[in-house]
Amino acid sequence: MKVEKARDLDGSHRVEIGAATWDANARSVRNRFDTPSGHFNLASSSEVPIGDLVPMLELVADHDELSVGQCARIIEVLSASIRRRSG
Repeated sequence: MKVEKARDLDGSHRVEIGAATWDANARSVRNRFDTPSGHFNLASSSEVPIGDLVPMLELVADHDELSVGQCARIIEVLSASIRRRSG
């Protein structure tokens, strides 16, 4: 993955977004974990195509896996994204 943007969650965990490993024209997001020595942990750092996020969130929501607060936060950030692009 060619990382373009990242958000640190704690010292060894972050989420990253950028060009996908399998296709430079595809977009993906990765849940990245580093090993205690600071190296990239391939076993626990999964890369997901951006298009897969919707069915993943739908499945999680259909089974009430997120708290009400987590659902509200997702709605908040998606609403902000829509407003930014709606002009």
